[in-house]
Amino acid sequence: MRKRAAVLWLVGLLCFGWAVSVSAQDVPPPTRVLVIDETKTFASTMRVAALVGALRGLPSLDVEFRLVDVASSWDDPLAGQRLAAESSPYDVLLMVPRGIDDGSAPWIWLVTDWIGSLTPQVRASVEAIAQIVDMVFAGMGTATDVSEDLWPYLLWIAYSTKGWIR
Repeated sequence: MRKRAAVLWLVGLLCFGWAVSVSAQDVPPPTRVLVIDETKTFASTMRVAALVGALRGLPSLDVEFRLVDVASSWDDPLAGQRLAAESSPYDVLLMVPRGIDDGSAPWIWLVTDWIGSLTPQVRASVEAIAQIVDMVFAGMGTATDVSEDLWPYLLWIAYSTKGWIR
């Protein structure tokens, strides 16, 4: 009987030790994403709202949203704005251009550093974001990142110097 109690106590101790070690592992912070909506029509704004809702449903993402007013798809949507002092830089800026409404800008910019320099978690987040964007904006536009075009990288350079993105 004592042997049985000792074995059960030892098994319990091992299970407790395993549980403590598993819970002590570092859990990476969520990927910070800023969705910038430049659209002007009700239909496009509803698509962006659906996009934000879908992205917020992913536990690996911390999604924030800004509605901006720009004159064209090529204007700086964050001109004159500053990142809040208590906020840390974003990992991804997702820009839905004004031209998505009329087809003059058939892309949605996924602004990040070069794909090879991203952490595996951020890289996986970028892939998930791109898939969701392509589903929500099917027929209107596609997600375009630094592996497909130089413009998102140039945007990354501009916004990283201003402290918006890491």
